This record gives sequence, C-alpha cells and structure tokens, in this order.
Amino acid sequence: MQRILSSPNPLEVSELKQRLEGAGIACLTRNETLGSFIGVVPLTEGVPELWIEDDAKMADALRVKQNWKAEDSVAGSPWVCPVCGQTSEAQFTSCWKCGASKPGA
Repeated sequence: MQRILSSPNPLEVSELKQRLEGAGIACLTRNETLGSFIGVVPLTEGVPELWIEDDAKMADALRVKQNWKAEDSVAGSPWVCPVCGQTSEAQFTSCWKCGASKPGA
C-alpha cells in the first residue's frame, strides 16, 4: 500500500479517490475525520491522505493523478468583462458580477 496524496483539503482527496476508483484502482482514505483535531494531534497525522491498495497499480494511479491535476490548470489568462469592467479568471465563461458572457465564449 502506498500513499498517493496528502492534502488539507478533503475535497481534493475525495475527488481523486473517485477518479481512481473509476479507473479500477482500489484506494482508501486515511485521517478523514482528524482534521478537526489539528493542534491536538501532530499536523502530519491530521491531514487527509489517499492510499493505493495495490502497489502494482501505482504507475496507473500516478497517470490518473497527473491527468486530474492537468485538468485543474486552465490555460489562458484573466479577462475583463466588456459590460462592467470586472476581471475574471480564465476558467469562467461569464462575469460573476453582471453575468455577461466572456468575449469569444
């Protein structure tokens, strides 16, 4: 058994777990509920972790993780709303302030 992810964000751990299981890679989560005890237990023992059950599947699991991380990084740069002038990050297709569509979207 090998750890593939350790993150203070339990949503990250959960999302990667779903992807791995979808790819047929058995895994388990540790320290899911210890986050509320950080400060009482050592930080290294309170952070949620994701572990691969079969070491032989680690290369496949790392590929799934790499693809997952690549999807997180959206290409492009921030854009300025043509209606209200608000700056939005590249992944957004409409302005959060006024709802106008991103130019070219």
